[in-house]
Amino acid sequence: MVFNSVFLTVLQVVGTLLISAFVAYGFAAYEFRFKNFFFVIVLLIMSVPFEMLMLPLYVQINDMGLSDSYAAVLLPFLANAMTIFFFRQYLVGMPKEIIEAGRIDGATEYGIFFKLIMPIMKPSFAAMAILNGMNSWNNFLWPLLVLRSSDKYTLPIGLNTLVTPYGNNYDLLIVGSFFSVLPILVLFLCFQKYFIEGMTAGAVKG
Repeated sequence: MVFNSVFLTVLQVVGTLLISAFVAYGFAAYEFRFKNFFFVIVLLIMSVPFEMLMLPLYVQINDMGLSDSYAAVLLPFLANAMTIFFFRQYLVGMPKEIIEAGRIDGATEYGIFFKLIMPIMKPSFAAMAILNGMNSWNNFLWPLLVLRSSDKYTLPIGLNTLVTPYGNNYDLLIVGSFFSVLPILVLFLCFQKYFIEGMTAGAVKG
């Protein structure tokens, strides 16, 4: 269960950061038709609670034949509206001359993003890695809905199985809860400096 949680959290964080950064970069760096309309949709998605999306997502996952798989846990949250919004706000103040300089030097659009833009986004990546990692690690309801095989259970589901109407295994529950906190604590301590920079970016100008 610990391995499942670590595996899913790493994939979730990497996939969410990459996809959300692509979308946010598009909103911040390019002009296209209905740009503001699509960004408003992103903002609206942020205001919709997951409980309202849970049933349609569950039906869609079943229709796609992905139930009881790791993909069912990962796919619905790869394009995270909050992460897109945060990255977009971080990149709005980015000098457009950086992109133009990259194009003049012959870099492709992907080359500009990976070689010029991503290094600038390190603090924001660290901040969102912590937040998305924490959400994925603690995610309980959605994996409980889509996972049926016990060998694919994540740690929160495993800890929940220790609480039953016939008796509670508090010894393992307390120890498991303690170890479930450690990865997030280590993640925060490793990226604390970048986390603070990312959360305060743009607050002070000059």
